[in-house]
Amino acid sequence: MPREKQLVISGMKNRSTSSSASAPSSPAAEILLPAAYRVLPATVPFHVPGFERQRNPAGVVFAPEPVDCREWFERFTTRVSNAIGSTYLPVCRMSDGEFLLLFGFQPPSVRLPMVRRVWIRYLQAREMIRHRIGGFRAETAPGVSSGAMSHAERLTLAPVLAKQYADIADDGILGLHLIYATNPFQEQYFPAVRTWLAEHAVRLTLDNYVPFYFVYALLRGPAFPSLIAGRRVLVVHSAMGDKREAITRSINEAMPRSVEWLSISAARSFANTLDLTRLHDRPDICLLGAGVGKAHLFPQLRPLGIPCIDAGFAFEVWADPEKQWDRPYMTPDIGFDASRVRFG
Repeated sequence: MPREKQLVISGMKNRSTSSSASAPSSPAAEILLPAAYRVLPATVPFHVPGFERQRNPAGVVFAPEPVDCREWFERFTTRVSNAIGSTYLPVCRMSDGEFLLLFGFQPPSVRLPMVRRVWIRYLQAREMIRHRIGGFRAETAPGVSSGAMSHAERLTLAPVLAKQYADIADDGILGLHLIYATNPFQEQYFPAVRTWLAEHAVRLTLDNYVPFYFVYALLRGPAFPSLIAGRRVLVVHSAMGDKREAITRSINEAMPRSVEWLSISAARSFANTLDLTRLHDRPDICLLGAGVGKAHLFPQLRPLGIPCIDAGFAFEVWADPEKQWDRPYMTPDIGFDASRVRFG
């Protein structure tokens, strides 16, 4: 078998396009990725302003051009803030759950040992059989569905959703998980992401693409109250009863003018039709929690003419603050306690 062509990717040599800020150097050793894994031309050291204590010194992220993450994050938050109450702006995260739905199982990262790759392929084969029999199932957290569909439904829906996800880049912002570090996580999807972007003629820029965790930092960091205070908030989510009340209480801590809900299916948001005529007031901003089928709902929210932010796991933390320790970038530096984290 011919040896795959390798590409040296390093965050240490990038420079910011801003004259006032330069990309911080990374102490990580250069990471070898196959050429097919390069999604964008630049890589920059990854960090999230306000969440520096969770920074992986080896972490880098693909970028359309060299830029410092602080400048990039400020650019993102400014665009969202300027759109509140006036402009349709979908903000949609995509990581391994969405990638699996759209692209199916992909060969494990070539950076993994061969024995590990063979084992993963065996586990994938078992999952493929399970999906054919029991359908596609995804979870945001244990016991919290983010999507459920039959195998036949997935085959029909995947290309439709792939187009809908790509369309978001025309009007808004894709929060793609294109971060990698010493230990591979979801980089096996990078070649499929490249192909998907090319097939739909999506050109990523610093305006229509941000790192996945920027969205969580916006919702869980110090910028959130400034987005919400005095605004009418629409929540599109499946929570009911005590969980809905807990989420509403958490959002109310940011002093919104009002919080209104539109209910959707917990597992089948891709089949939901939103009735916007039910709303009592025109909202200024929408927080959406709809799992892997969320791309189906964004076009339905367009008539509101407001930012619609895919909040995902942030809803679970708003419902139960103890869950902030289950994932990175859920707790800003001011409240971060390394002894309590439950993520790697």
